[in-house]
Formats: sequence, C-alpha cells, structure tokens
Amino acid sequence: MKKRVLICGNGYVGGYVFAQLSKNTSLEVTLESKATLDYTDEYYLRDYLEEQRFDYLINAQGYTGRPNVDAAERDKEACWKYNVQVPVMFNTVCRELHVQPIHITSGCIFTGYDKAWSEADEPNFGVYNSKASFYSTSKHAFESVSDNGITIRIRMPFCDTLNERSYLTKIHKYDDLISAVNSKTYIPELVDFIEQIIEDECKGHDIVHFTNPEPLETAGVVELMKEYGLENENWSWVDLKDLNLAAGRSNCILDTTKLKEEYGFTMLTETEALRKALKAIAS
Repeated sequence: MKKRVLICGNGYVGGYVFAQLSKNTSLEVTLESKATLDYTDEYYLRDYLEEQRFDYLINAQGYTGRPNVDAAERDKEACWKYNVQVPVMFNTVCRELHVQPIHITSGCIFTGYDKAWSEADEPNFGVYNSKASFYSTSKHAFESVSDNGITIRIRMPFCDTLNERSYLTKIHKYDDLISAVNSKTYIPELVDFIEQIIEDECKGHDIVHFTNPEPLETAGVVELMKEYGLENENWSWVDLKDLNLAAGRSNCILDTTKLKEEYGFTMLTETEALRKALKAIAS
C-alpha cells in the first residue's frame, strides 16, 4: 500500500519537495497551499486529515519574509502565526490522528563560530538573545515548545535552478556581499533525506541538522559561480555594519554528525553540491 503524504506549503522548498517526491511510485503525495487548503484552521485541517488518512504531514509552510527576514520585524503577527502557532497546531492534530509530522525549519537559531553547533546545543540566536531577528526568535520559540515530529534544520537553501529564493540567485543578484562562512543546504539532497525518513517509517520526535559539510566562505562560493559563468559585474565586498539591516543576521556552521551516524545519510560536501547545482544551471 502506498504511503500517503501531505505537503503544507507551496513555496520554494515545498514545491521542490513535491516535484521530487511525486516521482516515487511508492508514495501518494498531495501538495496544498494556503489558497487551496486552509491548513491554519485546526478544525478544517483535522477533518481533512481524518478523511484523507495521510501517513505523513510535511510542514513546508512558514513566514520567511520578502525580500528577506527584515520583513518579519514589520509583520511580527504573521511571522508568529505561521512559524509558531500553525506548526504547534500541526503537532496537536497529527498526534490525535496518528499522522507523523516532518517540520522543515531553520538553523538560523545559532550564531557565532565558537564551535560547529549540534542538535544538543541550546540555540543562542533566538528567544534568549535580544539581538536576534524576530524570524529567528519565532523559529526557536516553536522548537522550545514542540514535542512531536521530526524537525529538520536547514540553512541558505540552493538548488539546480535560479529560483528567486535560492541562495545562489540571491548572491548573483546582490551587489553588496558579506564574506562569511555559513552552512548551506542543497535542496535535492534534502528531498532524498525526507524520502528516506518516509520509506524507513521514522516516527516520533527528533531534531536533525541538514546542511552540506565543509561550508565555504562567501568568497569561495563566488569563485565557483564565476567558473560556471554566473557573475555580477557590480559585486563589491562590504562590512555587515555598513548595510541598512532592520534585523540581526545569523552566521554559523552546523554540525551534521548526527545525520550520518544516526540516520546513515551522507551528504555531498558543499563544494561538490555547489558544482552539481552550478553545472545544471549552466547547461
């Protein structure tokens, strides 16, 4: 019998997850946006899940802000609703109906280079840090009360196309660049991991980091982009303090030891993943 999977959120990541998972003939995958299913309504969602009998709910919805997280500083109500209240409600309804949630969330709840941050570390760029962005605060707030589902922390996602939300597209379009080392996530591999979770019938509550190992400094990414003909003649290097940002930014490296040791999943290095993506974009 096919496993039935519901994806809530038809944004950059949700759309990519749907497109790739739909190719798996052992799965029956449904994608819903807020326009097609009001998944923010607890009673409506409960009726829908009970009627359709899904095995997994992938939470790919959430507030990210446009053009960036600064927007959350101006729209805190919406940010809190979609990043905290809605996923908490998903947990409650899914537990009642024996549906396994998978939350795709953010590793931007850490900052600094004291160490590579692991899942066991207390987030230092969230509810306990007055300098944290409201976006990061909301992501940490959800995790601090979440007691259900597999939470996958990603950072700076990129893929094989120049999607407007891809890290590579943003770097290409930005004139002013900050050179910092940050973990990033190759979305095609994220979908492979989600597929593994479903096929292995993973259940319960857990947190796992999903970023490509051996992260590069921004300057290293730019050099790779140039190799594949992806360049911006207006690029210039600036200091973070010189940018007019409404919210603080997370800069950090996530530890992915747990991903390999407990889930048996080995990712490409960041350089390998970037080359794979850039080759696809250039072709």
